[in-house]
Amino acid sequence: MPVARPRLSLMPPSSRRLRLSLMAALAVAAGTLAAPAASAAPAAPLGPTVTRTDQPPTGYSVTFRYEAPDDVQQVHIYGDWFYSRPENIPCQDCGDARPPAEWQPGDVAATPWHIQAMEKGSDGVWTFTTPLPAGTFRYAFTHDCTNELATGCTLHDDPANPWQIQPQYPGAPGAVRSTIYVPASTKFPTYDTGYQAPVAKIGTLESRRYTSPLSTNPPGVHDIVVYTPYGYDPNRAKPYPTLYLSHGGGDHSTAWTMQGVAHLILENAIQSGVVEPMVIVSTDFNGLPGGNEGYVNELRNNIFPFVEQNYHVSTRPQDRAFGGFSAGGSRAYTIMYNHTDLFGYHAAWSAGGPAATQAQVDRMKSVAGGIMIGTGLQDRLGNIAENSQRNAAALRAAGVELDEYNVPGVHTWHVWRPLLNHYLRALAFRTTTTGLDVEAAPAGASHNTRVRATATVASVSTSVATPAGKVDFYAGDTYLGSAPVRNGVATMNTVVQGGLDAPVVAHYQGDKLFNGSQSAAVDAR
Repeated sequence: MPVARPRLSLMPPSSRRLRLSLMAALAVAAGTLAAPAASAAPAAPLGPTVTRTDQPPTGYSVTFRYEAPDDVQQVHIYGDWFYSRPENIPCQDCGDARPPAEWQPGDVAATPWHIQAMEKGSDGVWTFTTPLPAGTFRYAFTHDCTNELATGCTLHDDPANPWQIQPQYPGAPGAVRSTIYVPASTKFPTYDTGYQAPVAKIGTLESRRYTSPLSTNPPGVHDIVVYTPYGYDPNRAKPYPTLYLSHGGGDHSTAWTMQGVAHLILENAIQSGVVEPMVIVSTDFNGLPGGNEGYVNELRNNIFPFVEQNYHVSTRPQDRAFGGFSAGGSRAYTIMYNHTDLFGYHAAWSAGGPAATQAQVDRMKSVAGGIMIGTGLQDRLGNIAENSQRNAAALRAAGVELDEYNVPGVHTWHVWRPLLNHYLRALAFRTTTTGLDVEAAPAGASHNTRVRATATVASVSTSVATPAGKVDFYAGDTYLGSAPVRNGVATMNTVVQGGLDAPVVAHYQGDKLFNGSQSAAVDAR
């Protein structure tokens, strides 16, 4: 698995010591304590071990055990677990940079990372133990590194805990790391990151190479990482929707699964019953000439055809969603501004975005599914946080409906994982339309009106499920009644005292899988 399934000790140290003492007492009573040991205790395994401590500040700790070459004099661990108060981050790579042993409620994970010294044991294994809050963390090791920020030092991943998918070609950007997941403590709560947790029922993650006349590195071919969800059925009646993701600068197509754990975020949402299965395609914009437009051409001419020929996915734009962060967020803006019709759902994260022209605004108003913009609220890289929020406000003022979702944090995966989680659970492939037919007739001599209103609720995207829940009906501000949605239809019959005085509108309230929608007004007076 790309995210380690760590050895997890759930017995607090005090309980373990008590148990060992009781065992020793029983051994003495039985007359067996003095007997020579049959064999020495097995050596602790290499790699990370997560232990529930029930101790502050986080309730969990992680011990890392690593073997380095004999000639290495000092090993340091290098992890993305340094923290700051949000108000103490005035610039990129600024902040308190407190280690996790000094974690405080309300902290955000900030840059820069720092190296921390490991200790060499009598067995020759280097060891480091630290408390960690809940979440997914990346780490690596350095050998004889003297720079506190590991600048100029070679980074080594954990051979006992490597990523499942490695860079697909020589020279692929982005250093390989290892990843560890830490659960949340109920006694010392830190972050709500259960949506990132490893799952028992997991689909298939694979690296795929396809023909690409546009690619210069590797020449003539390019790479993607594809995740098919648990239970993927290539023969099911309805094709799957597809989520296309872009990494940022300095990374490649492995980033969204190996670092962003996108497939785990998806499976947790599916198992929570709030998302239907979909296929994830993580792309690589390196080695594609033409900048953002070159990347769009690669999607249209090479990636879409390959994915749609090799996987049971829909070819309709309404069944495609796109999301990208940083440099990938810049590509997201190019797509939603100028190539809106390629996707039904658009998401730009941690990217300022240029101002939209009127023509671009008009195109975004016609998006079939929806638009999301989000950032880390302390992202100072090029004033991203400020520019992202300003651009979202300008688009809303121009009449573009969008979902803006921002979280505390800087330019890190600790921001992009929750942004993806929100996109899946709140927007992607959840949009509905509501149609309305109204029949009105006199009801008696007192000018009452008998009204029969039929609302038809449909998913914009291909879906196995059918929208459920209920529809509320109004005439202006007057509530007329509600009706449950069955097989996509809700019908209400009522008598309106004094007759209708305004057009009728149907409001679908949504359910766990689908968002609400509203019909156009129908004047049946």
